[in-house]
Amino acid sequence: MNLLKNALLLGLILSLSACAGSPPEAEKTVDEILADKGLRIVEPVDKLVGFNIHGWQSVNNQNVVLVDGPSKNYLVELNMPCRNLDYAQTIAFTSFGRTVSRNDKLIVTDGPGHAEHCFMKAFYRLEKIKK
Repeated sequence: MNLLKNALLLGLILSLSACAGSPPEAEKTVDEILADKGLRIVEPVDKLVGFNIHGWQSVNNQNVVLVDGPSKNYLVELNMPCRNLDYAQTIAFTSFGRTVSRNDKLIVTDGPGHAEHCFMKAFYRLEKIKK
């Protein structure tokens, strides 16, 4: 009887946690999240040439903003969700040289050092929104 009681309690907890809903960021579009960060998409680009990562910001698990200097920002859209993107300690590319294209992969490494290879779908040049 005690086992049945525990199973029912576990089922209740799981169903209540499912009703809690998704975080507010999950309900926003990429454009809305970018606007919150003071950025907007200007145009698609085929590849990043002479690119050097100075920083990055996760938008969600399928988009990341890459920073190349004080005024160059790019949005990278991934083919599929990249689980570790929100927890990334380091990111890198599989490219050889200073050009990053859609044939390359984004490598995301989390705190314990697990690397995840994420396929890139598209690049977009971003600009800062003047307030």
